[in-house]
Amino acid sequence: MPPLTLPSHGGSIAHAEKLFGVPNQGWLDLSTAINPNAYPIPDIADSLWQRLPDSDLESATADAALKFFKAEKNESLILAPGTQSIIQWLPWLREPGTVGVVGPTYSEHARAWQAAGHEITIVPDLPNWGDFAVIVVTNPNNPDGKRRFREGLLKLAEGQAHAGGLLVVDEAFAEVAPDLSVANEGGREGLCVLRSFGKFFGLGGLRLGFALAYDELACELRTALGPWPVSGPALEICRQALANSNWQTQALSALKQSARTMDSLLERHALQLVGGTSLFRLVSHEKAHELYRHLAVNGVLARAFEDQPEWLRFGMPKNDTEFERLDAALGRFAG
Repeated sequence: MPPLTLPSHGGSIAHAEKLFGVPNQGWLDLSTAINPNAYPIPDIADSLWQRLPDSDLESATADAALKFFKAEKNESLILAPGTQSIIQWLPWLREPGTVGVVGPTYSEHARAWQAAGHEITIVPDLPNWGDFAVIVVTNPNNPDGKRRFREGLLKLAEGQAHAGGLLVVDEAFAEVAPDLSVANEGGREGLCVLRSFGKFFGLGGLRLGFALAYDELACELRTALGPWPVSGPALEICRQALANSNWQTQALSALKQSARTMDSLLERHALQLVGGTSLFRLVSHEKAHELYRHLAVNGVLARAFEDQPEWLRFGMPKNDTEFERLDAALGRFAG
């Protein structure tokens, strides 16, 4: 059996089809950690497609985001075409130095800082302030869901500021763990908070994200991103979604129920739960890569990892039919 060539990220359908062909039933893509029941796309005025986004719409979306994050300082918020763009730009705004990335985590953090000439160290837990010029942590973490409490992160940010350093907190999944978020403190020195729109709202293709940072860094990020960083339709969808608390409450409840259902299913198939959030579950299996291959041959795409060969991550199925399909595919595994 030829060795697997794993993609760097979830959602790599084209890569999977090159390896495994096109499933008769189509793909059940559980390789991403995106809400499968997305926020419904509202009607978008033609004018938003036809003209450059105006400052009033940008301001209205920023105001909705600040309210959603419970943040007060308008100048701290940066709109971006996806959090990834901020991850790419941020390392170039600081002189090359030492960077501690708490991992394993989203691989683009280390990759981006290294590409900008920084010295990268992957550390298993939060270091002390001053150990690195920059510390990067994802909270809750991807892919294991590990959580760090607000108080510790804010104390670390204070120490980093005292040492002239920076703490970057990636809160891509914080909508499902809002008690952990430090976004409301994003304007303080020594802290930069990254927030994603697409994951919880299920609209990853919209490419929209935020940073909350102190004045100098916020100004540098805006300059780097340039004018009109986010499209008018994306701003309008975001503005409405962030203000729709009823949909958010229902989505959180549905995701919690899906996570409970998923845990029961995984346990039934003797897959050891390592961790996760209500947007994804991480399991351990001694033959995880064999299981990944088996599932893909059966049209179910999970997320496997080169550097953690015993791990598999599953996003949430959309409905009972998708849960049944996953259950059946796992039941056919003879590994």
